[in-house]
Amino acid sequence: MIPPFYLYLGVVVLLMSLGRVMWRQRIKPVDWALVVAFVRLDFPPHQRDFAQKIAIGLAAIVGMKIKQLRPEHTLKQIAAWADDSIHAQDLVKILRVAFGVACDEATTFRTLVEKVAAKRTDGPERAPKE
Repeated sequence: MIPPFYLYLGVVVLLMSLGRVMWRQRIKPVDWALVVAFVRLDFPPHQRDFAQKIAIGLAAIVGMKIKQLRPEHTLKQIAAWADDSIHAQDLVKILRVAFGVACDEATTFRTLVEKVAAKRTDGPERAPKE
């Protein structure tokens, strides 16, 4: 017969192994591109990629509340969704550095996407090759 100590030790090792397997399966990175894909439907075809890229960046800041995003939301409203306090002016600075567009806290998401799309399609990186 097996001594009770070895029986308890076997149960503990089994539970610890199963616990590690279960814990690993729960932790998955969030695919923000998939989460914010809905935003593409609110924009014309030439702006959809820009809208999704901007929304991915905003999702990294505000988290799952990005699902509330609509074109009429202002940057101030979007900044208020963040779990960690962020000021709208900080968000404006981030967008200015990332996309090179000037905006303020009253700028709507639609206006922001339009500005970025206009800047990127008119910029030298989109110039036709000869």
